[in-house]
Amino acid sequence: MELAVFGERIKALRIRKGLSQEELARRLGVSPQSVSKWEHGRNAPELSVVLPLARLLGVSADELLEDPARQRESWEKRWDEAFRKGKYAEALQAAEEALRALPEDREFRFRQADGEYLTAAVTEDAEERKRLLRAAEKHLAALLRDHPDHAEAGVMLVQTQIALGKKKEAEALAKRLPQRKKLELILRQGKAREKALRGEITRAAAELLNLLQTEGSEEACTMTAAILSSAGEPETLIWYGLNLRLQRARLCCEQGKDGAAVAALQELAAAARSYGPSAPTEKAGALIVGLPEPPPPAEVRRWVRDALAEEAFAALRELPGYPDLDSFLPE
Repeated sequence: MELAVFGERIKALRIRKGLSQEELARRLGVSPQSVSKWEHGRNAPELSVVLPLARLLGVSADELLEDPARQRESWEKRWDEAFRKGKYAEALQAAEEALRALPEDREFRFRQADGEYLTAAVTEDAEERKRLLRAAEKHLAALLRDHPDHAEAGVMLVQTQIALGKKKEAEALAKRLPQRKKLELILRQGKAREKALRGEITRAAAELLNLLQTEGSEEACTMTAAILSSAGEPETLIWYGLNLRLQRARLCCEQGKDGAAVAALQELAAAARSYGPSAPTEKAGALIVGLPEPPPPAEVRRWVRDALAEEAFAALRELPGYPDLDSFLPE
């Protein structure tokens, strides 16, 4: 390991333990100038000093001497695997081990607090839960002091303070953070929170549907169909449902599946013909609610006519069995 890297680790571990250079030097029986030289990478401690130095810094001699960059991938893999399996205590342990070698690592500092918060959430012991939440609060506050731009740390600190019953502190913190709008949702209670949450889901789902609508691929059609199915395909999402059928007809036509293309067009025309908004909020399902009022039937049918008249869909109009729009979609 390079002396400069080794020196930085000694300094970071010393600061993490709350020791001054003078105090560390006194406990090791060396001069403060020696400690300063180590930390600036000018020279390394004697071998006889390595073991007591490691103990004072709260790590093993191997952890102190081994290049942490080589170990980082192993810790990340352990964290990811434990997190994926819901074994949050094991994920926390991996983060704590990483921080013994990389005390200033921004990502693992957050993962440590994340592990504490999630372990608390699944802990039945009330005292242990409180201890973990307090530790998470302490670590997140320190992380935010060092990295004020860490958005995730700010949001999690607000959540942690709420879990600890510190609502006033959470509200005060939320007002200072750039994610105020998102945090308002977390701070709301009962029906107000449920309504706000549904609104957030609505916006996110609409954004996703808009992206899929411009893609026009088979995969995009499959994903769009899944979202619409989860939502119960309410009238408020009529545009996405019509465009889905139109894109499916185009794809089938390009693949030479004329029968399937005609069937998709018939579904398209039938959906537009039978469309008539009733109670969209009631029919919206669990995923998407609170969308704007559905459009009038005449506007929907006009959209289908205009879309099919576009040059991009000229091949559809040449298909045998192309639907008679005058009978399907009366003006």
